[in-house]
Amino acid sequence: MTEVAAAIIWRHDKILICKRGPGGSCEYLWEFPGGKREPAETPEECLERECREELGVTIKINGIFDKTVYKYPDREIAFTFFNAEITGGELKPAVHEEIRWVTVKELPEYEFCPADMKIIERLSEEY
Repeated sequence: MTEVAAAIIWRHDKILICKRGPGGSCEYLWEFPGGKREPAETPEECLERECREELGVTIKINGIFDKTVYKYPDREIAFTFFNAEITGGELKPAVHEEIRWVTVKELPEYEFCPADMKIIERLSEEY
């Protein structure tokens, strides 16, 4: 099973979302930033690395928001979603086509990867 760490990065009342580029699974869909955990890496270390590499920022992790498992046709992925905030760097997408700060109420306006839908539902219920 593939393990993925993802960030719900907060800035006041907004959350950072990222649009995937062409190719691969979920092309042109929105997602929460993050990525696959490398061997001998904790989920937190994975998330910190992915945010540095993909967004050019350092983050502070503020605990786990949720854990989910999603079955794609070709693989199963275990996700750990963390609450986080940016603590340094300049936000620049390196692998994403676009990034946006949106409110929780705006999340349903975007087409997200299927694995993120349960998190969007929970965010909508709680905020």
